[in-house]
Amino acid sequence: MKIKWKMKTWMKIVLLFITLGIVFSYAMFQGGFVSWFLFYSFTPFALYALLVAFYPMSDFKVERTFNGDSYSVGDKLEITISLERKVPFPLFFFVIQNDTTITEKSEELILYPWFKRGISVIYTVENLHRGEHIFGDITIKSGDFLGLILKNRVIRDSKTILVYPSYIDMVYRSIESRYEQGASASQIRLQNDSTMVTGVREYQPGDRFTWIDWKSTAKKNEMQTKEFEERQSHDISIVLDRTPSKSFESMVKFSASLIRTIIRHGGQIGIYSVGKEHSIFPIRGGEEHQHQLFYHLARVKADSNTPVYTILDGDKAFYQQAAAIMIVTSTLSQSLLESSHKFTKRTGSVVIFVIKENGERVTHEENALHDQALRNGTYVRFLYDEGFRSALLGVKQR
Repeated sequence: MKIKWKMKTWMKIVLLFITLGIVFSYAMFQGGFVSWFLFYSFTPFALYALLVAFYPMSDFKVERTFNGDSYSVGDKLEITISLERKVPFPLFFFVIQNDTTITEKSEELILYPWFKRGISVIYTVENLHRGEHIFGDITIKSGDFLGLILKNRVIRDSKTILVYPSYIDMVYRSIESRYEQGASASQIRLQNDSTMVTGVREYQPGDRFTWIDWKSTAKKNEMQTKEFEERQSHDISIVLDRTPSKSFESMVKFSASLIRTIIRHGGQIGIYSVGKEHSIFPIRGGEEHQHQLFYHLARVKADSNTPVYTILDGDKAFYQQAAAIMIVTSTLSQSLLESSHKFTKRTGSVVIFVIKENGERVTHEENALHDQALRNGTYVRFLYDEGFRSALLGVKQR
């Protein structure tokens, strides 16, 4: 590519000399004021074009900086491109092409440096969108007045910025309780602390084999099970539906809000995110874990071909006994309710948040499925953006 560009430049230089010779010959043979005026008028432009052709673009040092280290959705990004050079050669114009994925097309900036040794330009990108944005090579171009000679140089300066999802400060209610809607509302199960035995009772279907008290069983000649102290659990597992949806950005925002609220109030949380890449984050707490989850949410895409209900029917290793499962989706289906009901009976509680875009109505079918879910012990709530803050207000202490 460089060799091809140099060949074009030399061809233009040769053509420039030929043109200059033709104009001079015309003035010599034709004579008169007009012909010599044409020669003397063209000569300065030709000489300047030759000087531009031999001026080294490597004399420029280019640096690109940003106005911060981390960004959230809606922030303003300021990009500063600084150029410095040693030789103050007069340049009529200067074009900076900034390749980036943050806009639909490459940004082009036109400067007029003339004799300046250093020059900086700042441009802004308003309302940043969530995601990983790459800034690629910087291309600088310059030329003469007439456009006879055009030179460029590509500076390798790849940088990446991450725009984290926005979030809402939610009103928190402890998750170890029941939701208020309906007599058969979802009940978050308590975790048995197997280190604190408080007594024995008769064996019941579903008790673990390891819980059997063999001494009491031998005395009473009936199966006896140990009773443990129950402790409340704040653990949450979020299952993020990554199938393509126009509500996906709102779903990511809601997930980020849940994560921040629960961790800030001492809870622990994990994420199961299935798409082209399967990401499983175990249930933990703390700011470092929150940063890891936000990093994932900043890069996550709606690129899944797997319906979310298949996750509950698939790998169960991620779910912990005392963890409430919160599914964040945009579509409520019969298959999802059936899987949730099976999971609720077998292991624990499932809460489904159906995120809708503003102006999008809940269908009659979804309302019917909502009533069915409550009867089966699965809590379902339809949410719009303005309702995120109060999403957990349905929780009350037991």
